[in-house]
Amino acid sequence: MVSVVKNEVNLGDLPYFNQESRCGQSLREVSYHCEREISKFPRLRSLTRIHDVLEMNLFLEHRYKGQFMPPKRANQTNTLGGVSVLTLSSTAYSLSIFLSWLEENNVAWQEVIAIAPSEKAKYWLPVYRFRKHLIDRVATKEIDRDSANLYMNHIRQFYEWALKQRRIDKIPFQYKTQVIKKKRKDGDIDFLFSGQFAQERGITVTTTDLLIPKKYKQKSFNQNELAPYSREELELLYTSKELTKPASRLWVELAHQCGLRADEVATFPASAVKDPALITDKIFYVEITGKLSKTRKVMVSSALMASLWGYLNSAERQRRLGKWQLEHGDSDAAPLFINRSGRPIVSKSVSNVISKVRAELTDKPLERDFHDLRSTFATNLAKFMLKQNLPIGFIQYKLMQLLGHSDFATTQKYINFARSETFDKQMSSWVDKLFGEHLPSLHSDLLAIQQGGEHE
Repeated sequence: MVSVVKNEVNLGDLPYFNQESRCGQSLREVSYHCEREISKFPRLRSLTRIHDVLEMNLFLEHRYKGQFMPPKRANQTNTLGGVSVLTLSSTAYSLSIFLSWLEENNVAWQEVIAIAPSEKAKYWLPVYRFRKHLIDRVATKEIDRDSANLYMNHIRQFYEWALKQRRIDKIPFQYKTQVIKKKRKDGDIDFLFSGQFAQERGITVTTTDLLIPKKYKQKSFNQNELAPYSREELELLYTSKELTKPASRLWVELAHQCGLRADEVATFPASAVKDPALITDKIFYVEITGKLSKTRKVMVSSALMASLWGYLNSAERQRRLGKWQLEHGDSDAAPLFINRSGRPIVSKSVSNVISKVRAELTDKPLERDFHDLRSTFATNLAKFMLKQNLPIGFIQYKLMQLLGHSDFATTQKYINFARSETFDKQMSSWVDKLFGEHLPSLHSDLLAIQQGGEHE
């Protein structure tokens, strides 16, 4: 099994062996004349592909040190001149997917020459077979095309590094050039692409034949880029096997009922969770840190707060908190959602819950993603407030406040969409039940604004 671990790694200069004696045995340890401790440095780990892991980890080290494909000087974020740890983590994740596939199919990545020198024969090479594997995953909407292309790009970089290090004799893919011409809306060619210097040729770019074809790009939605879930899609989601898992269900409910993004769900503060049985409030206001480190307050119903309270005190969460405490000591700073290793859950794990549901629904496609739950929240709440005949100015204000928007036009999209959307009786009843508890608080907020204050 292949995994990515993040530990403190010493990438110091001028290594030497430091000989020590332990239990009567002489051991040699590597020390450095110049220490460089890097925290959360990603490393691949596998018990069956040890040699491959060593190669890929060396590639990651060279990328971080700037010894291979250093970023432009303006983009350098570490003193060694290479890519950031964040970029390196993304690369490590791509390589782990590739290595897992190699392991499952008993394939060696070093196979770079096709048996027959033909165009069709090259598709038997590991890198093209893996590309086909990714295309299949994109076609079933398990991953999106952009993610698949990112994986292939990182694998291409690894092969180029392997060629430079003489691990392989040639790269197993081809480069090709394309000429890009861009037309302006008035029908003329954009001057950046066909000016005095570019003439009729446009701009020439170099690419590879490893890209995922454009025909696999997911369908885009036209309603001002909004794609809220329908009643049928919500039923499919909530009745899925994946949502029988307590954490997965809470992730979906925080997005659907509170409008949280995936990263906001991942960092939801445990300190905000209260026992609603001891408090008379029907709505709880929780402060969230969102995009660009902006803070805002979201409304959590008493029913959802009860579910959060139950999860906070569950045996599974307590086990994970114990692992957190071993590393950090203070449990007060722990987020609500912790993974099995005792570390904070990452936003990708949260958003992937929809991919897992989609994989279940082989006969009933689900064309929505995790972020569309936020659109569903905003549209449904706008529809609910319009139905309650609340002033349009207050609706605009409240949605901007709850969603953390800084641009009024972004919020107005949801209101316009809500006005054009017609709910059936079952969906309308669902929305009324979902936001019914919010109504007294909304009226209280409206009254406070009319009197020149704001509800806290």
